[in-house]
Amino acid sequence: MNQVDKIRIEIQKLKKLPTLSHSAEKILSLTSSELTHLDELIAIIENDPPILSKVLSIANIMCLGYSGPITNLKDALFKIGFNNLKNVALSVSIFSLFRVSGQREKTYKKLFKHSIATGIISKYISEEFLDIHDESAFTAGILHDLGLFALNHLYYEAYLKIENLVLIGKNLSEAENEVIDLDHSIIGKWLSEWWGLPEEIGEVILYHHEDPGKLDNKFRRNIALIHLANYVAEKIGYPIYNGGKESVFYESGVYSLLTLPEIGDLINHIKSELPLEEINTL
Repeated sequence: MNQVDKIRIEIQKLKKLPTLSHSAEKILSLTSSELTHLDELIAIIENDPPILSKVLSIANIMCLGYSGPITNLKDALFKIGFNNLKNVALSVSIFSLFRVSGQREKTYKKLFKHSIATGIISKYISEEFLDIHDESAFTAGILHDLGLFALNHLYYEAYLKIENLVLIGKNLSEAENEVIDLDHSIIGKWLSEWWGLPEEIGEVILYHHEDPGKLDNKFRRNIALIHLANYVAEKIGYPIYNGGKESVFYESGVYSLLTLPEIGDLINHIKSELPLEEINTL
């Protein structure tokens, strides 16, 4: 048995990772049929006030060009659609599993804001520049760092050691492997499998720090998009660690798969068009 397998068993035995909440399980089970499941989705969200509050806040950030704030689920459905609403609610309910208090809350909030920014940026790039209009970009973007949420929740001391190494100049993968002998992408992949998340989400979680141009993977365009969105989120003010070494960005690999404006122009455009400062109110 190799070291990673041993750690996987240790994680499962040492402290049980969170199981999906009842709300998250029900949302995940919904199909894309709006007519069949619309009332059920609304009922799930309305019966969970913390989820409802976050869903409406995130929907307002995603709403962009529409006039007037979103104040209820009917508005949210009209402006962002059933599938986006479903996946916002799923993501928020998953994040709620890792909610913490005290000192750990600060690191949790950084992770939460970075994840929201990455999801919204990936959705925007997908629709605005790639002409792809589906919910997968947002969902994969917002859930890409599930493994870090698990580390912060279960192994806070290790999380802090990793953070300290990043702050003195190591990249995240180097720091994680030094402290726990694996990285958050693998832990996130395990979670996605245990929870039955779509295969695409698991693959993006696993490979989002890799060079997408060198991957032999059917989801490599999606991986490239989230790799890019993760980098952009850091550059515009939503890093995981303030003052740490930024993530490695495989620009040539991304641009070999996606036709986009030059990275500097893309970042400036996103900064001017997306109301991402609203994330700080979440």
